[in-house]
Amino acid sequence: MNRGLQRATARWLRFTVHGSPVLLLTLLSPLLACRATTQRPAFVPLPAAAVAEVELDIPSATRALAEGLATDSIVLTTIHEADGYIDSGWLDAATLERTGRKPPGPEVVRVRAWVNPGRPFWSELVVEASFRALADPSRPQRELDVALPDAHPLQRRIGRVLAKLVEAHGDPATLPRAIIAPDSLRARPDSLRPRPDTTKPNPDTLRS
Repeated sequence: MNRGLQRATARWLRFTVHGSPVLLLTLLSPLLACRATTQRPAFVPLPAAAVAEVELDIPSATRALAEGLATDSIVLTTIHEADGYIDSGWLDAATLERTGRKPPGPEVVRVRAWVNPGRPFWSELVVEASFRALADPSRPQRELDVALPDAHPLQRRIGRVLAKLVEAHGDPATLPRAIIAPDSLRARPDSLRPRPDTTKPNPDTLRS
């Protein structure tokens, strides 16, 4: 680089630093963005986590999901709308209230949710319910998390919450059958009773 170009560059840098802090911030913003942090854990959801999609941005979808879980009596301890993450902490399986009892055992459960970008203007909801079957200090704690079975009451609650959210903000046809099935596939008692008229023969049909 020749001396003339060096002097011009030095003058431009002095102007940037002293005369235009906004310009300097603009130049540095890509570097600052690279250092952004997230409140999400480093691990990913369990493969058995329930998944649904809604037409909301990530903060709105996270807020709606948190409200739905709380309305269904699932106590939450962590809600990060900007990062799309929800955590209940350890809960008593019977009451779904916070508990001082430590795992392992199915009597202590946990709900975690991730809200990820979906198709344009949509977000993907991924909700897992888990417990720890054993205690092993020699292994990473995440490896001890086990998904609750589909028939567990907590899984049914989560299914109801997701179904309501998709009904309000998405396409119900996209819900997996496992989410819809617990309540909607049960036949109503009235539908199992034969109608009185259908069990009685018509007198006209008995006449020859």
